[in-house]
Amino acid sequence: MFSYHQMNTRAAAASVIAASVLLSACGGGGGGSDAPASNVIKLSSAIQSEHVADYVGAFGMLAGPGVAAIYTSIVTSFVQDVTSGAASSSTPCSAGGSINVVTQNAGAAGLQAGESATLTFNQCTGEVHAPTVADDAQVNGAVSVQVQTAAGPVGSATQNWSYTAIETASNVTLVSGNGTNTLSGAVTYTQSYDANSGVTTTTATAPTVTVGRTQTTSTGIVNGAITITSLAFSRIHGANPITDMLATSAAVSVSASDAVIAFNVATPTPVLIGQGDLQAGLVQISDADTVETLTPRDSSTINITVTTGGNLATYTESLANITSIAGGQ
Repeated sequence: MFSYHQMNTRAAAASVIAASVLLSACGGGGGGSDAPASNVIKLSSAIQSEHVADYVGAFGMLAGPGVAAIYTSIVTSFVQDVTSGAASSSTPCSAGGSINVVTQNAGAAGLQAGESATLTFNQCTGEVHAPTVADDAQVNGAVSVQVQTAAGPVGSATQNWSYTAIETASNVTLVSGNGTNTLSGAVTYTQSYDANSGVTTTTATAPTVTVGRTQTTSTGIVNGAITITSLAFSRIHGANPITDMLATSAAVSVSASDAVIAFNVATPTPVLIGQGDLQAGLVQISDADTVETLTPRDSSTINITVTTGGNLATYTESLANITSIAGGQ
């Protein structure tokens, strides 16, 4: 297992990756890039560089299951606050801060087609639960939700219901430690609830979602961006016991410190989160000639495997370190 690096060393991962482009000639991958060839990192370099493998793994987790869980966590807050029929409400977050909801075109109690709402997060902590997002991440910013269709008493725990909506995040920030991730983009989603099983299912698609990144390291401030295209995801939420099953696919391009890497991300085996812990699943990151996979070894450790050209490399990394790279913990 890799030793635990000091936080500033881990936070400087993007700078390490920028240096590693010297190992690369030209790149290729899912998202594509207009960066000069000398600045493009090849996924295949992860076969000989644990830093590249960690970096790609962290942002693959964030861009895939992480973004899916962020959007669906926001939807959960929306359903809880809007179904009362009140024009506005303010709810404290479980670990500090609040969520304010203002509804337009509200009808009778319960969600109705044609309604829209704006959710404003004010230093909200403890409500967004996602792989590579720190538990203490503070959320700020606004999300709008436009309801397209609704059937049944949405939000009820005893009756079936479903609805479709468009959820738009506009510069929503997640701040933890020395890092800030800024989420923007619109997803179209359907959410349904089965009263017999207590299971809530969410499916969604988005043409483009972006995550801007700012991170303070021992050598200065690192700025970057993640562009996620052709995003599709689903979340199956069980209530007893509390579990989340996340499946996702997307094309991803990551830039930081003038270096760029592009790849596809998918979950051939959906990611399972139980009682807040990562329990199972397989995240697959790939380009034309290389595949990197991440699987949980236990609730705090990730196994990473890289294969390219008949060669194989394996690494073991703590989930805390993966989170620190992706979320600035």
